[in-house]
Amino acid sequence: MATIKDVARHASVSIATVSRVINEPDKVRELTRKRVETAMQVLSFSRNALAASLVTRRTGCIGLIVPHLAGAFYTPLISTVEQTVRAAGSHLVISCGNSTQDEVLAALRFLKQRSCDAIIVTPGALDQDSLGTLLAAHPNVLVVHRLVPGYEHRCVVVDNHQGALLATEHLIAQGHQRIAAITGPRDNPESADRLRGMLNALIQTGLPVPTSYLYEGDFTQQSGLCGAAALMALPEPPTALFAFNDQMALGVVDYCKRHGVSVPDQLSVMGFDDVEFSDLVSPKLTTIHHPVEAIGKTVGLLALKLAKQQPALGESFVISPSLTLRESVGALN
Repeated sequence: MATIKDVARHASVSIATVSRVINEPDKVRELTRKRVETAMQVLSFSRNALAASLVTRRTGCIGLIVPHLAGAFYTPLISTVEQTVRAAGSHLVISCGNSTQDEVLAALRFLKQRSCDAIIVTPGALDQDSLGTLLAAHPNVLVVHRLVPGYEHRCVVVDNHQGALLATEHLIAQGHQRIAAITGPRDNPESADRLRGMLNALIQTGLPVPTSYLYEGDFTQQSGLCGAAALMALPEPPTALFAFNDQMALGVVDYCKRHGVSVPDQLSVMGFDDVEFSDLVSPKLTTIHHPVEAIGKTVGLLALKLAKQQPALGESFVISPSLTLRESVGALN
């Protein structure tokens, strides 16, 4: 069996260089790294991960806790995180099916037992106090989609408030005054931030905010359809409808097609997330672009820093969304 000394001799480098290629490949020049990797392949060299971890105190594994693998957000997020950590020579270990507080904590214990160098958590039903306790106890854990006071340097979030503000201001600029919303669940922090942004835009313009114009959905297409039915049945229905994600916006468009409501001539529809199907529907969906790839890359790089015990103290990871203009919002005649 080939040893690290054999690899160093074959590649004409030092043992220390081979060790860096194995443990910190990003610190080795590409030409040298490729020469060492070629020598490993020729000699069928296999790294002893257990022995290496005892020396480096690292396993080269990054953990990720998510509620599920599918979906317009989690699929590209997981893919981007995996690409980012793999480029640095690490591997991603995923625990999925975690939404409740007990499930998230059980997944955390599972990944800690496997000595992951850093763990990325999408918090699901974990409340702020529980998240604060978790971050205090585990310095190598970071959170996606939740800002925890005192731990901003270990939280990666999109500015949901700013995104909803942009969406609502655009609807107002198009002449709409009767603007309704299909929100997410009332205990969902992202939905709460989006609602706050929408209401701030309306209040700043002096427009009314009738509670009858707020329908609580659950981020599914079916709840968008049901929300549209309820809101359009009002004595004075809205002229614009802001769905807090694109799946619900698609449900609104579906309702309109079933009931002969022209989009955007009779009802303007705004989404949030800019998922891959949003420009495939007819009319193409005007929405807020949720930069999932940027979030995934930021999360991956931050996890790699925490794995090396390099906390990003003083840094903030709030990523700005943007407005994507397509066809589903029109000027009010």
